[in-house]
Amino acid sequence: MSIVLRGAFAIADERRYSLIPFTVPSGVRSIHVAYTYSHRIASDPRLRDGNTLDIGLFDPNGFRGWSGSHKDAFTVAETWATPAYVAGPIVDGTWSILIGPYKVSPRGCEYEVRITFSADPGLPPFTEPDRVYASPPRGLALAAEAGWLRGDLHCHTRYSDGDSWPADMLSSAVARGLDFLGVTDHNQTGHHAAYAQVQGSHLPLVLPGVEVTTYGGHWNAWGTDKFLDFREPTSAAVSQVMQAAAANRALVSVNHPKPFGPPWEYPDAAGFHCIEVWNGGWPEQNEVSLAWWDTLLRAGRRIAAVGGSDTHRLKDLAGDRLGRPTTWAHVGSDRSASAVLSALHTGRAFVSRDVDGPQLYLSRDRVRVVDAPGAHLHLVTDQGLARSVPVPSADWTTSVALEAEYLRAEVRDNSGEMLALSNPVWRVM
Repeated sequence: MSIVLRGAFAIADERRYSLIPFTVPSGVRSIHVAYTYSHRIASDPRLRDGNTLDIGLFDPNGFRGWSGSHKDAFTVAETWATPAYVAGPIVDGTWSILIGPYKVSPRGCEYEVRITFSADPGLPPFTEPDRVYASPPRGLALAAEAGWLRGDLHCHTRYSDGDSWPADMLSSAVARGLDFLGVTDHNQTGHHAAYAQVQGSHLPLVLPGVEVTTYGGHWNAWGTDKFLDFREPTSAAVSQVMQAAAANRALVSVNHPKPFGPPWEYPDAAGFHCIEVWNGGWPEQNEVSLAWWDTLLRAGRRIAAVGGSDTHRLKDLAGDRLGRPTTWAHVGSDRSASAVLSALHTGRAFVSRDVDGPQLYLSRDRVRVVDAPGAHLHLVTDQGLARSVPVPSADWTTSVALEAEYLRAEVRDNSGEMLALSNPVWRVM
C-alpha cells in the first residue's frame, strides 16, 4: 500500500520547515519514503537558481530521523533503518514528513513524496562494519609536554552526508594517531550506538556529538544524546536550544563562521562555549572566523577556540583528511572524554595544522614552539599584534609578560599561513 503527498513551495517559503501529516494504518512493520522535486541542485551554498529540499520524519511520539537533501529515499522498520533514521516499533496513527525548502528557485518548487507501507520489516541492504584493524602510525611524535591529547572534533559518516561508516572513521583516527574523536553527524544521534559497537585496539576516546544544522548556520554539541531542535532559524530560538544543550552538560561550539562555511547568521545568539576558528585547510577563509573570535575576545567574552577537519570523504584521497587540523587538549592524568570536554571548555587547548604539529604551549610567563623552525611566532593581545619574532629552532621557548587583558599566540609560515593557534591566557581579575 502506498500514498503520495504532493505540494509546492514559493520563494517566500524558503528556509521554513513544514510538517506534512500522514496516517499509518495498523499492522505496518516498515515504512519506505522516496521523494522527488523540480529543478534540483546540490546543497552547496554557492549554488543558486534551483531547489534543494531537506527531509526528515516524526512518528506520533517524536523524532525518527533527518537526512537533509543527501538521500532520495529511506526506510524505517521495526528491526532496522536507513542510517540517520531510528529503527523501532511502527505504531499506527499520525506521522509527519518534515520538508525543509533550503533553496527555492524563482520558478518555484514542486515536490512529491511517496510513502509505502509493508507488513514485512525486510532486511537491511547494507552490512555495517564493527571492527577496527588499523594500527597507530610509526614515528609520530608524542606531545612535548605531559598530559596533552590530540584529536579531531568534527566528522561525518553515512549517518549523514559522509561516505564511510563509523568503524571506518575510527580506523582512520587510529591510523592518524588521534587520541580522541568528536563525532558530529547532522541533526541526529543515531550514529552514537554505531560507534559504541565498534571493537578493536588503540581506539580513540569518542566524544558523542551532533552537528545542529540550521538554515542560518551550524553548531556542534558534544557530550549529549538529546534531540536538539534545528527547525527555527532565529537567534532567539538558536540561543534557547544552545542553552538547553549546555544545561544538559553539553559543550557547545559555533561551526565554521565564515563565507560558504556555511556562515553564521546569528550574531546575537548566546549559549556557546567555543568557536570552530579553524575548519579544514587554513586558506579556506578561516581568517574570517579568526577575526570574529578576536572581536568577541576583545569584548571580554571568554570563548575558546577549537578546530575540526569537517571530514566527509574518507574514500576520496584528494578530499578531506581526518586530523587536519588537530585540536590538542590538556587533560593531565585523566584520559577520559569528560576531561577532554572540560579542557576544551576552559581553553586548555591549541590547534595545529596536522597531527604532527607544530605544537604550541602558552602560559602566563612563557611560550614554547615545537617543530616549527623558520616560522614566525606572533603574540596577540586585546590591542592587536604585540610581538612577532622568528622561531629559531625545532624546540624553542621564550618568556612572555602578560600586560594586557589577554594574550594568545600564533605560529605562521613565511607566507602568513597559520601553522598553530593557541587559546588566550587571561589576566586574573
